[in-house]
Amino acid sequence: ARHNPARLALRPNVPQVADVVEMARRNLAGYYAMIENLDWNIGRLRDALTRLGMDTNTHLMYFSDHGDMHGAHGHFTKMVPYAESVNIPMILGGHIPRGQNKQGRQPKLVNHVDIAPTTLGLCGIDKPDWMAGYDYSSYRVFGRQPAANEPDSAFLQFVDPLLGGRAVDRAWRAVVTADGWKYAAIEGAPWLMFNLNDDPYEQVNLALMPAFRAQRKRLNDRLAAWINDTGDTFRLPEV
Repeated sequence: ARHNPARLALRPNVPQVADVVEMARRNLAGYYAMIENLDWNIGRLRDALTRLGMDTNTHLMYFSDHGDMHGAHGHFTKMVPYAESVNIPMILGGHIPRGQNKQGRQPKLVNHVDIAPTTLGLCGIDKPDWMAGYDYSSYRVFGRQPAANEPDSAFLQFVDPLLGGRAVDRAWRAVVTADGWKYAAIEGAPWLMFNLNDDPYEQVNLALMPAFRAQRKRLNDRLAAWINDTGDTFRLPEV
């Protein structure tokens, strides 16, 4: 009730198709209300830390498991490699003693396996050798040394296609690189490729354009390395 669907601004990549726009506006009103509710509850947690005297030695880590398309590119919910679905919040906060914490936004690519090593690093603990993932805690805590071999990309995968409705009905794998490219493939065929530096709303698909064949091969090779490193059996295209 606090958000009038008719007055909400949609992202520029929501196609001007009547049923898509109507659904996007209706869903987005509820989504904003949920964000407000969650924000209020995070405030309750922070107030409790202050009351208990724990606010100056506690890290707060906030993240989500997925985003929501809300009509972008005509899609809803998740299950696609577009930014609205896969770019999620990753916020490290808390009032640790002055001079010990860094602030600011870092354009880093975080895989879910990086969360555990980063949590350990925030507590001053090195990750064990057997643990996968990268420790990003040096971007939050002064004196914490960056780990070697910072990831050059993030690996995305949709393993189990869901049939029905507006869901994607094919498995896919994708990679996002630190130099600003995204590439996704369905089994045996390229699907999507975007230059995120020039096209942040992913509106120009370069995946099948001959002018970008060399870039497609570079990204396909990097995705193949992720698949090999993770023991995946997904069949990539020959490019």
